[in-house]
Amino acid sequence: MILGVTVINALIGHIQESNAEKSLQGIRNMLSSDARVQRNGKHETIPTRDLVPGDIVILRAGDRVPADMRLIETHNLRVEEAILTGESTVVDKITDALEGDLPLGDRVNMVFSGTTVSAGGGVGVVTATGAQTELGHINQMMAGIEKQRTPLLVQMDKLGKAIFAIILAMMVALFIFSLALRDIPMGELLLSLISLVVAAVPEGLPAIISIILSLGVQTMARKRAIIRKLPTVETLGAMTVVCSDKTGTLTMNEMTVKAIITADCCYRVEGDSYEPQGRIFLGGER
Repeated sequence: MILGVTVINALIGHIQESNAEKSLQGIRNMLSSDARVQRNGKHETIPTRDLVPGDIVILRAGDRVPADMRLIETHNLRVEEAILTGESTVVDKITDALEGDLPLGDRVNMVFSGTTVSAGGGVGVVTATGAQTELGHINQMMAGIEKQRTPLLVQMDKLGKAIFAIILAMMVALFIFSLALRDIPMGELLLSLISLVVAAVPEGLPAIISIILSLGVQTMARKRAIIRKLPTVETLGAMTVVCSDKTGTLTMNEMTVKAIITADCCYRVEGDSYEPQGRIFLGGER
């Protein structure tokens, strides 16, 4: 019985966390892009993951920069770097050499992975990819933060230890009492002690908690909030203030067209940020 409840509890948690991972993977897939490179004198488009240091990448307005690059050619190139610096203003890029160990925001002859080309174009040489980029360093620092257990898990651990201590004391007392005052066969005594343990363990409690947390995850999902770990729901319930950077986190600092109004009608425009693909609707029809 305990084994069955444990399996059910594990399945509930696995299903909910798998759904969250699938949603996060979908977001990662949307953010992934291709890069236009010049190799062997030819222009070709390759997945961002195939870039290596030394590749020559061509940038155009609306592109998401695929790697850290040193610029060798610019044409009124302006880049939005809020994802790295938090600054909402776009940065004019140049190709001139700079002296000294400059902070990230002052390296105007470079472009960085994850930033967005807001205007113009340019050509750059890849200097770092993946985890070696400035954005990758930030992700590594975030991943290195020690994970803290939620108050619910801490209380569950305390409850489990208390129940274990009580059961152990009862088993020892019952064993001594049975041997001293009653002539009970050892086999029957062991069965009685095992029955006591099974009866005392609240095997349904973990499953009930998982179900309650799963309901919270589903409620958050309906509000378009992805919960990666079930215990996070309990922590969110005690949260009163959220301190967050706006630009690059809540907003993208990318002005887009939502409607086109003419003298005769109104067109509704849908799309994903600066991506060249989109949809235009008139009266509900595409």
